[in-house]
Amino acid sequence: MPLLGLVDTAILGHLENPNYLAAVAMGASLFTFVLWSFGFLRMGSTALVAQALGRQNQADILTIAQVSLSLAFSLGGLLLLLSPWLINLMIWAVDAVQDVTPLASEYLSIRFYAAPATLMNYCLLGVFIGLGNTRIPLILLVCANGLNAALNYGFVYYLHLGSAGVAWASVLVEYLQLFAALGFVWHCVFKQTAMALRPQWSMWRRLSARLLNLNFNLFVRTVLLLFTLAFFMSQGAQHSAALLSANAILLNLLLFISNGLDGFAVAAESLVGRACGAGDRLLLRQAIALSGQWSLLTALLFTLALWLAHEPILLLLTSQDEVLALLAQLDLWLIGLPLVGFASYWLDGVFVGLADGRTMRNSLLVAVLLVFFPLWWLSQDWLYHGLWLAFYGFLSARALWLLFKLRPAINNAFAR
Repeated sequence: MPLLGLVDTAILGHLENPNYLAAVAMGASLFTFVLWSFGFLRMGSTALVAQALGRQNQADILTIAQVSLSLAFSLGGLLLLLSPWLINLMIWAVDAVQDVTPLASEYLSIRFYAAPATLMNYCLLGVFIGLGNTRIPLILLVCANGLNAALNYGFVYYLHLGSAGVAWASVLVEYLQLFAALGFVWHCVFKQTAMALRPQWSMWRRLSARLLNLNFNLFVRTVLLLFTLAFFMSQGAQHSAALLSANAILLNLLLFISNGLDGFAVAAESLVGRACGAGDRLLLRQAIALSGQWSLLTALLFTLALWLAHEPILLLLTSQDEVLALLAQLDLWLIGLPLVGFASYWLDGVFVGLADGRTMRNSLLVAVLLVFFPLWWLSQDWLYHGLWLAFYGFLSARALWLLFKLRPAINNAFAR
């Protein structure tokens, strides 16, 4: 998944004009802020499908998929209709350097065409992960990102479309991924029973209520998370295009790292959810312990790799001297990211499996309001180093809150 951002960064990072990279960095961050606010569609589907699988209730699995897809299609269509006003609001809120704003606005106006497909893809990925079938998401995402890389290269270097070409490539890939995912889900889920296309309204009401309750807390949690990332990027945007680009590169590497670590978090979502549905405390303890151990080991390997090879990695992503100079001053913050961030990603997976959106929401409230903003305010004299210190505090606070609340959350899940 993070290869999408890294490919965009690498292709635009080697153009002579840094404004293209800065525009995509800002535009992609803003688009992510809006679309990932609906990431609850993926997490909510995963949690409830996994628990239904633990109960061996095929009818619930089908209904959850139908409810999630209907909700995603409606929300995606609404976002597309509202996109002109949303883009103006987002550009105004960031207040970036003048040369970057028109390119970012153009990028966003194109990317919003993919909103319905993106949200439906979230649901379908969540269904497959909840079923423990991660091979299909692997196939879908590898093919989508390979095609995206090829389209990016062609649109930027042959058609000379710049940042707009990157946006159009992403839109095309999202819809192709959706059609492929719908084919897989029909074959693997809906085709298995004759009731697939006949909604059971009592079941719809019951599962819709539970899904909406879970999704509301996950929505608030995701908005707070993305608000923090958008604020982080906006601070760089107000400084210079070079700092915006440098922070974008580091955050894209963080997304690469977090998705590597999220492999074990996603496994925890599926296995913890299945254990809760089956009422199996032994499986639950095993899923939590093993996913945590492997997540820590992977974080250590990422840290070692960044310590040994961060300079050539950064040179692959950009050749702009001003951006590289800033990255050289921020390299220690990059190297420490895996170890600081792994626990929050792992525990997020555990709490998704427990279907405990409320605790996840509260962890973000504490991390953002009581840690991130106070640290940022107190360390403004340190410029971008103070911003990264606040971000480290944010990641640490999330993990500590979730760890503190883990035992009560397990007891509540088994009491339901």
